[in-house]
Amino acid sequence: MPNLIDDSQFDPPRIIPSLVEGFNAVASNIYLVLFPILLDLLFWLGPRLRVKQFFMPLMMEAAELSSAAYGQQATEFVETSRQIWISIFEQFNLLFSLRTFPIGIPSLLVSYLAEANPIGMPLIIEVTSGNMILLWIISCLLIGLVLGSIYYALTANAAIGRRPLDTTTVLGQAIQALILSMMLLVAITLLALPVSCLLSSLMMVMPSLGTFPFAVLGLMLVWVFLPLVFSPHGIFAGEMKAARSIITSFRLVRSLMAGTGTFFILLIIIGYGMDILWTTPQAESWLLLIGIFGHAFISSGLLAASFRYYDRGIKWQQSILQAQKENRPTTA
Repeated sequence: MPNLIDDSQFDPPRIIPSLVEGFNAVASNIYLVLFPILLDLLFWLGPRLRVKQFFMPLMMEAAELSSAAYGQQATEFVETSRQIWISIFEQFNLLFSLRTFPIGIPSLLVSYLAEANPIGMPLIIEVTSGNMILLWIISCLLIGLVLGSIYYALTANAAIGRRPLDTTTVLGQAIQALILSMMLLVAITLLALPVSCLLSSLMMVMPSLGTFPFAVLGLMLVWVFLPLVFSPHGIFAGEMKAARSIITSFRLVRSLMAGTGTFFILLIIIGYGMDILWTTPQAESWLLLIGIFGHAFISSGLLAASFRYYDRGIKWQQSILQAQKENRPTTA
């Protein structure tokens, strides 16, 4: 009797159903939006930990040493450098380190330049010690990674219905998330060094190329890193180790390259397109709360949709492999 197989189980994941199911999952588990909302409220209304007093003298000393190469324009160069660094350090906040990558809580205001808020001027705390700056950065990164891991784990559970979480599981996933982040950081660093040298050489030898080398670099980075986009998903959806999650992501994207590329382009367009709308109100207006709530729901829905797409993709691969095993002829 022939083996009857349901052809529907071989359907690859689809983009629109994944998006719909992702937003439905967040709507049914609305507590997920609290993570990005609370983080943005901290960035908006909370204190700012600045490093202006520590780094400003160092930057100005470096600018004065470099000004000798500008001859008569040395004074103008130093003044321009001073204005640039003042602008950077006045907007910088050590608490922004809570927004970790690639696993972390999404934030609308992490790059939103705001001098004030509806309450007034934020509390400014200057961190003047190098050791304290390092301690704050490490602490914020670790806290952000743990909270981001909890957020990812809860979103994965809401999207694909895994077993209830416990402290041991979340801690293990946070450790794997840290390992994954370190692996990606090393990979990016090793790739950035030769690429930056190559781009510098091209710009010096052929300046007429303009921004073309950077466009080529962008395409190369997309081609290199696209197979890794589902690396966090294996940790939180499949409870995999970091290395195995990377391999699984590579295999899945390789088998669904066109669909995955289209899916993530759509996620980026929706996410960044809506962020333009959410950041329309000024930072001094309470209307920005609408943007914070809207961003929280959209970003959580897009993340849940990516977990749905990943889960369907993994099941599709497994069904294909199972069918191949069942239909494989046996040898005597």
